[in-house]
Amino acid sequence: MNTKHKTAAQYSTVHTTACEIAFVALLRAFGALKKDLRLVGGLVPRYLIPSQPPEIPEHAGTTDVDVVLNITVLAAKGTYDKLKRQLKDGGFVRYQPDPKGPVSSWQWVYDTGGIPIVVEFLQHTDDPGQSSFLMEIDGEDVSACQILYAGIAHDWFEEKEIVVELPNNGGMVKETIRYADAVAFIILKALAFSSRHERKDAADLIHVMRYSGSIESLASKFVERLASGLHADAIEHALVVLMENFCDEPDIPGYRKDGPSAVANFHGLQDVDDETRIREQRNVSGMMDHFLKQVSKQRENGAAE
Repeated sequence: MNTKHKTAAQYSTVHTTACEIAFVALLRAFGALKKDLRLVGGLVPRYLIPSQPPEIPEHAGTTDVDVVLNITVLAAKGTYDKLKRQLKDGGFVRYQPDPKGPVSSWQWVYDTGGIPIVVEFLQHTDDPGQSSFLMEIDGEDVSACQILYAGIAHDWFEEKEIVVELPNNGGMVKETIRYADAVAFIILKALAFSSRHERKDAADLIHVMRYSGSIESLASKFVERLASGLHADAIEHALVVLMENFCDEPDIPGYRKDGPSAVANFHGLQDVDDETRIREQRNVSGMMDHFLKQVSKQRENGAAE
């Protein structure tokens, strides 16, 4: 139901639209707390970089919805029991990955009208040892999976008004969504790829890097964020991960590393001629190398000034 497919061809616009509907339904279920939700994951490029073929191709899409909660805000407002009721009243049920196993407390399902969508609740941690561990919100009924540096999306986000039609004659509704901006998205996807090595994580971050503007302007955004001092550890960690997974080392050409290979394979290039595949891998590695050099250069220039 929330499978990470291996190739772009396995994703569909219909399923991605269903994810958008589920996210809007979640916002309505959260009521007054919806402004504290931040969308991360594979649905974000739909809003961050709208397709404009042929210059900007359509993003592959997603099969689930990843949402970062602000548990501190939830706790301060004492809304645990109310949240559980609102989720159920809003049409959400706890996800049961295995029909014979227990239900999940951090994954919920919404039926968009024949397409059930899994929504995953995430929570910030700055402790690598706690990443992927659950944090309880309401005993066993509602919890969130801790993700390293997920809280950057609370500070670095964009917002957009969208309109969807809810299932079961729920009508057309308009909602303002808040989602990770380009810097936050690239950081979180880089860290996700380094921990689980999914092809789609690499392809998602490269899609955003390619089409969010010039590499020089993207590097400037990273340097500006570093200069602010906010979430500096997250940025530094991500820059190291990008270097390790995409760029040249003395004994390993960058294009042969797992990052560029994952991007090429996600787009089905392992099944075409070697020249086409290797060209794409070189392009990916070269772009990442240029980006990291721009970050370094602009940091040096800033320090010199």
